[in-house]
Amino acid sequence: MAKTYLWQRADFPHFYHNPAVVAPLELAFQAAVQELDVIMKQQAAGFEDVLTEEIVANSEIEGVLLDRESVHSSFVQNIAPAREKEQGAVALTRLALAHANEPLSHELLFEMHREILKGSTSFPAESIGAYVGNMKIVSGTRMDREYKVIHEGVSQALVHEKMTEFIEWYNQCSPKTPLLNAIQGHVHFETLHPFCDGNGRIGRNLILMGLCRDLGRSTPLALSRSFNTDLETYYRQFEACLDLTAIIQRMSPLFINAVNTTGHILALTAYRTKVSDHAEELNERQLKVLNRLIDYELRGGFEGGMNNAKYQKMTGIGDRTALRDLNELASRGLMVKVGQLKGTRYYLNVPHLVECL
Repeated sequence: MAKTYLWQRADFPHFYHNPAVVAPLELAFQAAVQELDVIMKQQAAGFEDVLTEEIVANSEIEGVLLDRESVHSSFVQNIAPAREKEQGAVALTRLALAHANEPLSHELLFEMHREILKGSTSFPAESIGAYVGNMKIVSGTRMDREYKVIHEGVSQALVHEKMTEFIEWYNQCSPKTPLLNAIQGHVHFETLHPFCDGNGRIGRNLILMGLCRDLGRSTPLALSRSFNTDLETYYRQFEACLDLTAIIQRMSPLFINAVNTTGHILALTAYRTKVSDHAEELNERQLKVLNRLIDYELRGGFEGGMNNAKYQKMTGIGDRTALRDLNELASRGLMVKVGQLKGTRYYLNVPHLVECL
C-alpha cells in the first residue's frame, strides 16, 4: 500500500495544536529571548560570531563543511569568500536578514536557491532557481539496492500551487506566536520540499527570517548550532501530522537552547575584547592560548579545562614557565583556577563556563 504523505491529505495545510500545552512553551521561549535582549543592549559587538556559527552549522547539518574563517571574514572585514559554497551560504543568510520585514515571495525563494547552488554542476540549469517537485528523500546509499523512500515532496503538478499556499500563510501569520510560526512553517515548507537541493538550508533560513520579523530583531539566533546538538529530535519534525502539539513540545527546548547559545557566543566575543584590552600586559604565549580557547569554545567547547601539560603542548615551553603563565592569567581574572596539584585546571572566566564548576 502506497504511503500517504502529509501534503497529500485533503485537510493539508490546516495545522492545529493544543493551546493549553503550547502557550506555556511559547511564553518560555519569549521570556528567554527577553533575557537575551538585555545582554544585547549591553553589548554592541559579537553578532559576526553568531552569524558565522549559524551559517557554518546550517550547512553542516546537510554534510556541507564550510571554512569558518572565510565566512567570518565576510562579515568582519567585508571580504567575499573565495569559494562558491561559502559565497552561497553567506549570501543566503544575508538575503534572509535583509528581507525579514518584507513579504515572502516566489522570487525571493528562487533567488535564495540560486545563491545556495551557485556554481553547482550537479543539477540541470533549469532546475536552479525554480520549483521542481517530485523530490524523494531516501535512506541508504546509491550503491544500496535496498534503499527506501522515507519522504516524497509535493508533485510537480502541484508544487507552485502548494508553495503559493505556503507563502500566503507565512505572510499573514501572527507575530504573537514566533515559536509556533517557526515550527509550523518549517514542517510546512520541508513537507513540500520544492527544490532539487538546498531545501533544509533554505528552510532554516526561513525560520531565521520569521523569528527576526516576529521578534523585531535584525540578528539571528544560533538555531542550526542548537539543532546540531540533537539531530534526531530535529528530523522527527518531518514525521509530523497536522496536530503539531507533540512536535512543538519536542522542539521547544532546542529553540530555547538556541537563545542561550546565542548569549554564550556573545559572552565569548565580549571576553575576546577583554583579552584584547589586556594585550600589552600579556605575553604572546598567553594571548595565543586565550584566543585559541575562545575559538574552541565557539566551535563546541574545550573538554577538561586547561592544565599545565596542555599549556606546554600548545606553547612549547617548560613546566615552570607554563605554571607561571597560567597563575598570572588567573591573578588577572582572565582565567579561573580550580583544583589542586595535578588536578588543577584553568577555565576562561566567562559566566556560562564557570557557573557550573
